Amino acid sequence: MSFFWKGRFGEAPSDLLKHYYADTLREPAFLQALHAWDKAQVVILAEQHIAPPQVVGCLVKAIAAMEEEGVVEARSRLWNVIHGGEEYIRNHCDEEQSGWIHLGRSSPSIRVVASRIAFRDLLLNIMASSLELRSALIEVAGQHTETLMPGYSYVQHIEPATFGFYLMSWVEPLERDFRRFLNAYQNANVSSVGTGGAYGIEFALDLERFDELLGFDARPWNARDSIRNYDYLIEAYMALALMHNTLGRLAMDFLIWHSAEFDFIELPDRLSITSSISPQMRIPYVLEFIHGTSGLITGRLMEALAINKSASDQLEMATMLPAEFWKCADESRRAVDALCGALRGMKVNRERMARFANDYWSQASTLIGYLVKEKGMSYRTGHQILALLMRRVADRGIAPREVTADMVEEAALQYSGKRLGITQDALDRIFDAMYCVRQRKYRAGAAPERVAEHITAATANLHSEKTRLTGLSDRVLAARNKLDSAFAALRKGA
Repeated sequence: MSFFWKGRFGEAPSDLLKHYYADTLREPAFLQALHAWDKAQVVILAEQHIAPPQVVGCLVKAIAAMEEEGVVEARSRLWNVIHGGEEYIRNHCDEEQSGWIHLGRSSPSIRVVASRIAFRDLLLNIMASSLELRSALIEVAGQHTETLMPGYSYVQHIEPATFGFYLMSWVEPLERDFRRFLNAYQNANVSSVGTGGAYGIEFALDLERFDELLGFDARPWNARDSIRNYDYLIEAYMALALMHNTLGRLAMDFLIWHSAEFDFIELPDRLSITSSISPQMRIPYVLEFIHGTSGLITGRLMEALAINKSASDQLEMATMLPAEFWKCADESRRAVDALCGALRGMKVNRERMARFANDYWSQASTLIGYLVKEKGMSYRTGHQILALLMRRVADRGIAPREVTADMVEEAALQYSGKRLGITQDALDRIFDAMYCVRQRKYRAGAAPERVAEHITAATANLHSEKTRLTGLSDRVLAARNKLDSAFAALRKGA
């Protein structure tokens, strides 16, 4: 039982209380964050000469002993996770010495400061993972700017495109996700040091020095908001759920295209399984897990929102929300790593993609464009002529290469009573799917030169955001180094 529990209660805590108050918080990142604040607390007590020298000396030796033993290992054995540092120190110092570690702190403030540190570090890792995925998409797209394929709507052919254009359509959502992660990071990395029990503290602790040592970028205005509102956690959930909603859709496309009916792509063996009954099968199982991860994370976002619907001073979200996010972050990392492997290792059946683009009328709408641009016809009139043509050819299984100029003229005469004067050479050119792609040469279009421009811009953006992420990571590392150096100086003088 926890040391401060014994003075107030005569019974040991129930299993449910132990589960949520302690067990779910034994996450290494959270334990390391708790330890960082304990170290910073000792540094401040010493630098400001708040605690007596003999107290500081004992605290320093206890913290150093924990580090030699292993912070995660030592704290994992303690029942009271939130006050694990003080509980450990009590084995090395008496209460008149160990009790100084709690000056200006409360259970909620300890929990929130550690949560913000841990979430900050997790978000840095998630952002790095998302940038790696963008890098993979851009890299593979650059290899396929001329790889013809049909575009789809409702899993039916709509207009031709290239595989590079398709892959680049996932880059901008990931760029928006990165900005959402950045915003979540900024809101998470706000200091909750000095908030006490939610109403501030009465001790002149150097809070700015705390922020420097713990790497916080901003300070709060209101102590109660700082440790009673957990929207920064939910924002992290939301950003992660949005990203994985995108990845789930991408994985489902790949799953369909991997089928024998499509046979557009083939995943590496390491990402596939076979059937226990039918060994001819190559099942891209990893794609199902990527898609499933989207559902798991979305479900946990709903859990987080539901848990947060409480009275404004209740704190169940303080323990439940972080515990679930550890799982989300781990599952996200695995899913993104697998998707990067799928992208870089997949085989692309270029010939089959091109045949599908040419044989199943994805290029039909280009004929409308020709009638508008070359024959001065309104778009709607051209559309209606094409609709009549589709009755005669597409609905009867006649391929575009089999259509004659006379067939088009018959449809035009039926609808408008006028001939178009279209030649067979023009019609053959229009029904070349790659010609159709090259016509989409204006802003955001599928033409290879537009895709190449997008790749150039996306690559520059990727490099810029990698630099920004490196800057954030370096600031956190610099704070950690300052804390370690300040503590090492204390340890040397102890």
